[in-house]
Order: sequence, then C-alpha cells, then structure tokens
Amino acid sequence: MRRLGRWLPLAAVVAGAAALRLWGLTQGLPNVNTRPDERELLEHTARFAAGDLNPRWFVYPNFYFYLVWAWEQALLAARRLWLPTPAWPEMLTQAMPTAILYGRLLSALAGTATVALVYAAGRRLGGRALGLLAALLLAANFLHVRDSHVLKDEILLPVGVLASLWTLARWVERPGPGRAVLAGLAIGLATALMYSGILLVAPAYLAAVLASPRRGLARLLPHTQLALVGLAAALAFLATCPFLLLDFENTRSTAAFATAVIYGTPPEARPGPTAGWVDGARLYLASRAYGYHLAVSLRHGCGLLAALAAPVAVVFAWRAPRRPFLVLSAAFLVFYYLAIGSSRVHFARFVTPVTPLLALLVARLVLAVAERATRQWALVAAGFAVALAGEPLAKSIAYDRIASRTDTRVLATRWMAEHLPAGAVVAQLGSGVFGIADPDLPPAVRKAPLRLGETDLAQHGVTHVVTHSHQLPYSQPNAALLQRLGPQLRLLAEFTPYRDGPAGRFEAEDAYYVPIAGFCGVERPGPLVRVYAYSGGPHDDDPRLPEGSGQLRERRSR
Repeated sequence: MRRLGRWLPLAAVVAGAAALRLWGLTQGLPNVNTRPDERELLEHTARFAAGDLNPRWFVYPNFYFYLVWAWEQALLAARRLWLPTPAWPEMLTQAMPTAILYGRLLSALAGTATVALVYAAGRRLGGRALGLLAALLLAANFLHVRDSHVLKDEILLPVGVLASLWTLARWVERPGPGRAVLAGLAIGLATALMYSGILLVAPAYLAAVLASPRRGLARLLPHTQLALVGLAAALAFLATCPFLLLDFENTRSTAAFATAVIYGTPPEARPGPTAGWVDGARLYLASRAYGYHLAVSLRHGCGLLAALAAPVAVVFAWRAPRRPFLVLSAAFLVFYYLAIGSSRVHFARFVTPVTPLLALLVARLVLAVAERATRQWALVAAGFAVALAGEPLAKSIAYDRIASRTDTRVLATRWMAEHLPAGAVVAQLGSGVFGIADPDLPPAVRKAPLRLGETDLAQHGVTHVVTHSHQLPYSQPNAALLQRLGPQLRLLAEFTPYRDGPAGRFEAEDAYYVPIAGFCGVERPGPLVRVYAYSGGPHDDDPRLPEGSGQLRERRSR
C-alpha cells in the first residue's frame, strides 16, 4: 500500500495528461485541411512503401517522415488483423482522415510520455516532489496540450531536447569520449526530428566549457571531445536524413525559402536612407517575435504566473549548488528565445519544445521558495502548484471542449450533401489568397473554376455560393464582390463558431480556427460559413431544399 501511495500521484498526473491530450483528437475531421501541413506531410510518404524514401518535401526532416510512416504502418498492420485495410497509397486517397487521426495519436502519446520523462528527470535532480510538481506543470501546460493534438514535429522535439541536455549534463559530470559521442548522437537525432534542434549546439559548447580540464580563458577554446560531440551529431543527423545530401538542390531551395520567410526583413521594417540606428533598431524589434513570445506564447501558452516566474527560475538555476542539467537548461532557454524571437513569424508553437524545461526550472524555484518560507513547505508548495497549474489547466479544458465539437466546415459539408441537388455548381468565395479554409464540397456537387478576382459567376453555371468569414485573414471574402452579388444571393444556411458574435483571440499568421485565448464565446472550431442560393439556381419550390429555404437556416449550429 505504501508503494501504491507513492506511485498513485504520478499515475494520476500522467492519466490526466493523457486525457487532456486525447480529448478532442478528432478536431476538424473529416475535413483534412483543418490543421495546415498534416495532409501534405502524409501525402509525401505515399512512395515509401514502393521503396522510394525521398519525401521530396523538406519542410520537415526526412527522419520525421520515416517515424510517422513507420507508426502508421504499425497501426495499420494491427488493424488488418480484424478489419479490411487498403494499402498505404490507397489509404491516403480513400481514408486520409483516418491516417491523420493515427498520426495525431502519435503526437498525443509522445506528449503524454514527455510528462513521465519530466517526472523522471525531476526525481533524479531533486526528489519525488520536484518530479511530481514539474510533471503536473507540464501536464496542464496549455501550449503542450494544444500541440499534442496535431501531426506536427513541435511535440516530438521536447523529447530530443530533454535527452540531449541530460546526456550533455552526464558528460559534464564525468567527461569522457563515450559520453561526448552519446550527447552528440542525442543532438543529431533531436535535429532529425525538427530542424531547430540544431540550436542544441549552444548548450553543447557550454557543456564543453564546464567539462574542460583547462583553467582560465583557455576553457573557452574548443577541444577534442567537443569535436566528438559535433561529429556524432552530424553523422546521426545525416544518417537519418540522407536525402538532404542526395537531393541537395531541394535542400538548398527549401533552406533559402525558409530563411527568407522566417528571418527575412519585410519592406515595412526596412529603415529609410536617412534613418538613424535608433529608428533601425526600433523597426527591427517591431518586426520580430521577441515581444510576441513573452506576451502571447508564454503568457497565454503557460499561464500568467508561470510566465512571470520563468525569468526568475532561469536565473535561479545558476544558484549554488549548480546542477549541470539545470544550468544547461537555463542557458538553452535564453539562447532559444533569442533565436525564435529574431524570427518575423509569430507562432506560439515555437515555444512548445522548451515547455518541459520551463516546467522543471519553475518547479525547482517553487520548491526552494516553499522550503525557505516555512516548515510547512509541502502545503505552500501545493498552493503554488494549484496557482501555477490552474490557469493553463482551465485553458486546456476549454480548448478540448471546443476542439471536440464538430467544425463549422464539416457541418456545412453535411448540410450541402443533404440539401443541394446533384450537379449543383458552387462558387467558394471565402478567401482571396488560397482555399485552405474552404469547406469540402460533397461528391455530387461541382466547384466553379473561378479565377482570382473573377466576378462573373453566371458563365460557370453557378447555382450556389459558399462563403466563410473570420478574424483570421484566411477567411476574408471580398466584401465589394459580395455587395455586388447581394441582390442575386439568398441565404440558405449559416454555421457559426460563436455563441453570440465574433469572439476569441487567434494567431493571425496560423490558419488554425481554435483560439489561443478568450475561449468564452467560441462554441466550436471553424469560420462563420454561409451557404447561399444564387439566382438562376434552385427555386424555392425545389424539393431538395428545406421548406422556407429563402430564410436563414441553422443559425445556431448544433
């Protein structure tokens, strides 16, 4: 019973973490575009079964494709034991929503496993209390919960970061060639999961300085064991991502494009010829994500108290007695923030890979404060834990509640399948950029091949118009065009994500229709979708349309 009592709190934390990460895992499905990149990532694995292992899409490292494909094949092999299952290429064309769901399951399980790993690391560093508190903070962390719901590599990199920093710390504690090689292998594999793992070279250099037998400034010079770390990392990365060399032109073009998109300077941030360095610095900082990651990624992703405690926890990690892992973690957090903050892209998910480190450092700070404050430190620590985990836990639950409900685009597709006549021609006018947020059209309905900015719908035989609008720029229909078409449109159905009106805070650069803050007032994912009859299409007495089709239908999507 004592042993059960020791492990029961951890089991409860891990079970809670799993529940938060599995609830709402089907968000947006069967619409395969509800989370950017999921569908495209899987489509680039279609040739793997035939022996062609070049994904030809290097937005993600080769190894991440291989890992996802191997996971999918393992689940499909198990499924074939009791259900007929098509081959992988056919699966991607006939059952893409199922393939996406299986991939998301990998992310959810990896996120849950990371919570257990954080407990193990914390227990080794400071006992069960530290491990349990750090695991609790990560289990409730909204950003980590959110990104455990999607098929993207941000949720796998935390495992690589933990393993790399742990092996580097072991190398510092007892330097030797074997431990240097092991640390390098961990860094190489972390980078093979997500390119930003290369930033682990910074704590690797710091570990080399701490492990160096030299004295004075000579410690700052690289030595043989650091070279072993770098060599092992490079070999591990290239061995698991071979086509980055074999298809080097693709690598070069992808790297050039990604660098321009992520780190390029937009025209509005370029100082004029007469501007001084102060104006130049101001424009540069305004175009970068330094403030965003503090005010949004940390504040809304980890909670206000955790965001306020994070800088103190980073500094506290250097307080004696110094533990190499904590020192390396604190240094990596600072370096990582400077790296992602210099980007022009504002994505909170860039912070997800370091959420386990934040949980460990904040947990250690909390326990140190509690132990110094009173003899009843356990109660004080428990109070801190509730305060720190309360806000992100509430946000995680609110997120799961929204994600678990049917997306407005799926509701619109179902409605069109039930009510639009076979052969109907639909003009989708939701976005002037690209149709990533368009609802899927039923098989019996044809999409009008409109060109960008085209206004003559009649020449395409359009019978219906579908629009979607939202705060996000991916759902901004042409207002002038809709105004001109207004006399020819008759509203048939509306599917709203809101309770009463536009609500929620969303990341403007991410085509993701679940808020990062301000969940109150948002009922379900998706944009506001409207389906109209277009003059020349079905009439009011069309038997396929509901009675009173000229009136608003489905105002509150249930």
